[in-house]
Amino acid sequence: MSSARVRAPWARPLLILAALALTPACAAVQGATKAGMKPILTNGIDGFLTEPDPVVAEGAIVANMKLIEGVVATYPDDVELLNMAAMARANYAFGFVQDQLEALRLAHPEQRDEALVLQDRVLMSYAAGRAFAERALMQNGGFAGVVGERGLEALSTEELQAALAELSKEDAPAVFWLAFNWGGSMQTNLDPAEATQLPKVELLTTTALALDPSVFYDIGPHMLAGALYGFRSPALGGDPKKAIEHLDEAKARGNVMLPDVLKAQFVYAQTEQEDAFKTTLEAVIAAKPRPDRALLDTLAQIKACRLLANIDGFFLTDAQPVPARCHRLPHRYRLRAEPLPEPEPES
Repeated sequence: MSSARVRAPWARPLLILAALALTPACAAVQGATKAGMKPILTNGIDGFLTEPDPVVAEGAIVANMKLIEGVVATYPDDVELLNMAAMARANYAFGFVQDQLEALRLAHPEQRDEALVLQDRVLMSYAAGRAFAERALMQNGGFAGVVGERGLEALSTEELQAALAELSKEDAPAVFWLAFNWGGSMQTNLDPAEATQLPKVELLTTTALALDPSVFYDIGPHMLAGALYGFRSPALGGDPKKAIEHLDEAKARGNVMLPDVLKAQFVYAQTEQEDAFKTTLEAVIAAKPRPDRALLDTLAQIKACRLLANIDGFFLTDAQPVPARCHRLPHRYRLRAEPLPEPEPES
């Protein structure tokens, strides 16, 4: 006789009923877990922005980024989580890796191999962020119906415009982070073939502005629009006047330093306004960072110091000393390859 236990004939129906009873309970637990995670992840992002030490912040954003992506793997269709993942990737790429790449390109062009490694890392992060933002938008049935399986590159500008017309204010974060990640990739890669897609990035940016200009702490769409109009020459669709308007609006709305740094880098440098370039960057370096936006302002000051230290790369002038504050900021690389001039002694 087998030693296997014989289940009573009434046991199977009870087990089925128990399983059915537990199913909504498990779903409720999962829902509570997701609902509980969102404020934790949001608070992590807010805490990241208040961190004054960029070295600590870089480690924190990497950990938070991978945590968000782990939650997204569990809830792959949650728009809010997808937008968080897209934002984390964009912030990591722009605030840290792309900034390091810019430092090498501007001040240490001889370190080409290291720059190529950084470029690959930037592009990978922007590509991941773009993918998360696209997935968030594809949760909108109207947008998904127009785009289908073709991918954004295959769409005409008119088709993309029709897809964007299906969106509402709640879709603005995904539109913005798609534009940010896609545009950041183009600016990093400097590929003429990829640059043909810039009108689509511009369309995404103007759509984000129209849907909700307050995305990313009230500065995102205007700051991105200012950068897009500023870094391109007028022949390629750039417009210094529009760039200044959007960057000034971003500064007025968010009271942070980065719009002024981008104005110096993309507008004053390209329009040969040396005095405005210098005084704007010096004012940023001298300002006190906002405690609740300490990281954004500190990164802006690091960028301002590097641009000012390499002023002779933008204008027909000699290298000049930088404010003492610059030497107390945590730069990953020396401000310039050659030693900086010593400041003149005070009289």
